[in-house]
Amino acid sequence: MRWAPLAAFALFALVAAAWLSRDPAFRPKAVPAGSSLNEGPEGTALARAYLEKIGANPGALTIPLDQADLSSSVVLLRLDVAAGRDEHSAPGPDVHGPPEAKPAKSLAPLSPAEDAFVRSGGRLIVAVRGLEAKGALRKVAPLLQRVTSLEPVTPRGLGQAALVDAQPVFEHGEAVSIALRKLGLGEVWWLAEPEMLFNAHLGKADHLALLLALCAGRRPLFDEAAHGFSRDPGVLDLLRRWGFGPALLFGALAALAVFWRRSVIAGPPADPFRDPRSESVELVDSMASLYARALSPAQAVELYRTSVVREIALTLAVPEKRGAAVLASLAPDLLGARNPREQLSLIVSACERFRDEHRRRG
Repeated sequence: MRWAPLAAFALFALVAAAWLSRDPAFRPKAVPAGSSLNEGPEGTALARAYLEKIGANPGALTIPLDQADLSSSVVLLRLDVAAGRDEHSAPGPDVHGPPEAKPAKSLAPLSPAEDAFVRSGGRLIVAVRGLEAKGALRKVAPLLQRVTSLEPVTPRGLGQAALVDAQPVFEHGEAVSIALRKLGLGEVWWLAEPEMLFNAHLGKADHLALLLALCAGRRPLFDEAAHGFSRDPGVLDLLRRWGFGPALLFGALAALAVFWRRSVIAGPPADPFRDPRSESVELVDSMASLYARALSPAQAVELYRTSVVREIALTLAVPEKRGAAVLASLAPDLLGARNPREQLSLIVSACERFRDEHRRRG
């Protein structure tokens, strides 16, 4: 079995490769604009790489928000998503191509999952392409202190109707470019110009400072489910969520170690001899011990004599009375025996003689 560990490792490698091939991050398919998996000019891979460089430990959300268990210390970034598009019905990039982000005439209300996440203390960044606006960009609120100068590619603004209870921070004339809405313990940031966080424009003006200000003090999580990279949580996801990940890993390593140990011979081979003896000897010894405790010697001898008489009667097909007469003829001195030991010896001799004669006749 020396090849068995190599076979097990090869099987593990094949399963791992098949698993990784199902992950959208490893598929060489079209990636939509705004995705942190997109390394092109309209992607946000550079923003994610910078956040990782400074130790913010960014991640990606690849399951629907209502199935995720996000911490309230997370900032969820939805960059360049189509306004009002339902996260459950978003087409996957591998089937219909990357979804197009069209200008948002109005902002869709928060979904129940989004509302619950924000009210529990989370921070949600929603960057949608607003309608084209006119006028220079100016700051109208003392928020985002290190962000003073922004250079959007196309001036855009958000619908006023959706921002009644939100605080404008940057505006193009009457059109709101960036706004903040407090909700419960958390907050929602609306951005009408997601292009400022794209790879091609992140280094301009204070765009990088804007990214850092939006993520300050929290772990960034890029919402890739909103771009179509959505999958349902599997068994391993649920086990990791319940804290069984290390236990599963330890169990797998222990099973591999046991399998490897049994496949390697340590020392000379063991003797293949197996005792073919039946258990009749042990059975006789146990029955003898039982009879010795339960019967007196005379009772044991009488029980054995009855057994021999029954055997003789069955062999000759005669009544037991006739069998007793045959035993008496084979052991004429049985009645004159002085003790049970002598009686037992005479009965054994008579029984062996009868069996020998019966076998010769057969």
